[in-house]
Amino acid sequence: MHITVHLGLLALVVFFAFAFGVIFRLLQVRSLRRQILELEKDKMQDHSEILQLQRKLAEQQQRLNSPVATPVVPLKEKESGKSDEGKGIRATQ
Repeated sequence: MHITVHLGLLALVVFFAFAFGVIFRLLQVRSLRRQILELEKDKMQDHSEILQLQRKLAEQQQRLNSPVATPVVPLKEKESGKSDEGKGIRATQ
């Protein structure tokens, strides 16, 4: 039993298989590049959001640490003529 294959037909099949492999790989690379660009864009947006939050935090800390003349209102007014009798003495004594 002999099998005869035309050499031109064999070369054509090899060529189409090679072309199919190259096209498939190019589509894969294009898809992966698109995913990489999308991930990089997301990463840049995340970094810019982090920087904005750090800037806001630094501004708030600067406002809290800066000496601002805040008026202090006492809860009880002391009478200047009244002595401090009974302070430090327990009610049971």
